[in-house]
Amino acid sequence: MQKSIWSQILEFILALIQRQLGGAAATSKPVSKSNVSPASGLLTVKIANVIDGDTLDLADGQRIRYLGVNTPEREQAGYNEAKSLNQRLVKGKTVQVEFDVEKTDQYGRTLAYIWADGVLVNRELLQQGYATTLFMPPNERYKAEFQQAEQAARQAKLGIWQGSSVPLKITKIQANAPGEDNVNPNGEWIEITNQGKKAVAMRGYLLKDSANNMYTFGNFTLAAGATVRIHSGQGQDNATTLFWGLVDNSVWNNVNDTAFLRDTQGGLVDSYSY
Repeated sequence: MQKSIWSQILEFILALIQRQLGGAAATSKPVSKSNVSPASGLLTVKIANVIDGDTLDLADGQRIRYLGVNTPEREQAGYNEAKSLNQRLVKGKTVQVEFDVEKTDQYGRTLAYIWADGVLVNRELLQQGYATTLFMPPNERYKAEFQQAEQAARQAKLGIWQGSSVPLKITKIQANAPGEDNVNPNGEWIEITNQGKKAVAMRGYLLKDSANNMYTFGNFTLAAGATVRIHSGQGQDNATTLFWGLVDNSVWNNVNDTAFLRDTQGGLVDSYSY
């Protein structure tokens, strides 16, 4: 029996809906399982509120800062995505809280790893490309696993690791200033070279370290083949030298750190680890 025109229209609409649902499912990145599992006897508590990508409040009143990771700050590329991912992983759930050697930081926040539905949330943020590793000894229990997760996201260019075609390269970092770093911030510096054949207008570009030290470029253009050196202290900017503007403070860790250079769209222009 031949189908009526209305039956055919209905079947067509249903097919479109199924196709859209299937596409949405295909583009939704699943939560990855960690190669570690939670220990027994952990604190079990309900989540009260998600603050951002790496901070939340527990129902018992504790504010948790995730250990081993650092997510983008407000107004930075990836902030909303990191917060949304954190919400998807933990919002409204009862989770397990795992502590390391030191339980609090200098700001009085509780430091912890969070497990939700068997997933180590700290690691998942790295795995999906919305966090960088940030280790504060002696809290380094999952250092190897976190480094592997970040490296996998970098290689796949996920989240904040999406690249940029701008031909700028971080070529050198002088991290250990002569004398005391905080007394001599201009003794530490970072160099960026334009390896392209055209000048690059860098207004709005962001330079940051593994923590939350950030420098935003002003009205500066780096000529083709030229190098600019950014000192951490104060001074008069010119065509080859810029100044971060810090007083009695420093940026780069003497032992190890990573510099990230991002364009105005948040694309990762280059990174440099030592």
